Amino acid sequence: MRNDLGVTFIFLIGCALVLTGCLAVKDEPGSEDAAASGQELENELSEEASGKDSGSSGSDLGNLEVWIGGEVTVTEDKITIKGESNLLPGTSIDSSGVNDVGFASTNFIDSTTVKDDGSFYFEFPGRESSIAVDLKLSNRNEETKEHYGENLEKVTGPQVYRTKEHGKYEVKADFIIDTDKEMPYTFSIETPEWGEVPDDYGDPHVWMEADVTSDHNYLYFHGKSNLLEGSQIGGNLRQASGGIVPFSYDFTQVNPDGSFELRVRYTNLRDGMYMPITYEPDSNSWEDVVAAYGEEGEKLEGDLVHKNDDGKQYAELQVMLDAPDLNPPEEVGMTVEEEEIKMQVPDDLLFDFDESALKKEAKDTLDDILKDLADLEKGTVIHINGHTDNVGDPEYNKKLSEKRARAVWDYMKKDGEIDGLDVHIQGYGDTKPIASNEKEEGRSKNRRVEIVINPQ
Repeated sequence: MRNDLGVTFIFLIGCALVLTGCLAVKDEPGSEDAAASGQELENELSEEASGKDSGSSGSDLGNLEVWIGGEVTVTEDKITIKGESNLLPGTSIDSSGVNDVGFASTNFIDSTTVKDDGSFYFEFPGRESSIAVDLKLSNRNEETKEHYGENLEKVTGPQVYRTKEHGKYEVKADFIIDTDKEMPYTFSIETPEWGEVPDDYGDPHVWMEADVTSDHNYLYFHGKSNLLEGSQIGGNLRQASGGIVPFSYDFTQVNPDGSFELRVRYTNLRDGMYMPITYEPDSNSWEDVVAAYGEEGEKLEGDLVHKNDDGKQYAELQVMLDAPDLNPPEEVGMTVEEEEIKMQVPDDLLFDFDESALKKEAKDTLDDILKDLADLEKGTVIHINGHTDNVGDPEYNKKLSEKRARAVWDYMKKDGEIDGLDVHIQGYGDTKPIASNEKEEGRSKNRRVEIVINPQ
């Protein structure tokens, strides 16, 4: 299977036996009158919107095939959303946000009203960490309920999702604000393009599969299954020993076509690490899902099924990660993006405060890294980059970071083992932080020397 990490990923894929489910159908069997009524209304709205370009703001206001889009701009000071939609003017849209560790952000709880041309606008304060944002159609007012249905059951389109309550739906656009990116930046809100529903959707023989990509902040698990929509799955990244990797987890719900996406933060990729993607009955409250698999997972069977200490059953797919063939010291972070490998060496392993001369114990750390570099092919490009926090004069920090990067290179080249590598030295000062400088925890991460192999 193809991998975008430049390393091999092995996927352990098994099966679990479950009770057959079925796709969400908004009109109950025999409800031809409801279907006809909805179709007539949609046709009327389409006729009213004739002569306008489909897909542009205001082109088909009130159409029951709803779409919500727009443009998001992220700066250090604020986040703005210039939205577009074909929602009825006067309709309310609610916003919410969840941070990387799963907590709701009160700064993103807000509501706005759709204007006469279908546009809407949100503005939020700047962020120190990434956040997942939801924009949802609200059916609080009577006009919205009458038009789109008491439970939004009349709405169609790829942004319609089932909810935990049978027969109720939500309409939403979601996206991630990534504060690790260089700001300012702008992106468009994307409409999901769901694939075909698996032929065996809801079949007792359940399967999952996944592919993995990464950048220097996250592992991205792109999966497909025949699990019922709304099934909650996910887990915590694990060491080869089975111990959890702190703060490296994600949970999500299966999409309408059986797909799922997990985004897991990581800082140190090591051989033998794996990601368990788990279905646990205790984590699910969707009525249809619980009915299908049992309140304690008792209906689950197959190779993926295990029992916990309480005797409850769960299903788990383990995605094994084979890291680059490098073994830096455990305190040194290692991340991968395509062919580029970064080793992040904290400055307190190398230098005393405000110094650029290597500490005596720093040599043990660098000797271990040298063993890996000495095995690289001749001509491999290496960047040694110095970085600081933002405390003090920026120009002073830049010079200090360059001196520290130079000190590392001067030590590493002394025995000639890596003379064949194409090495570049650079000091960036405080211009490329990898964490917020607002707190000491973040500042300590920013004070580092990066050793980059195959820089992009």
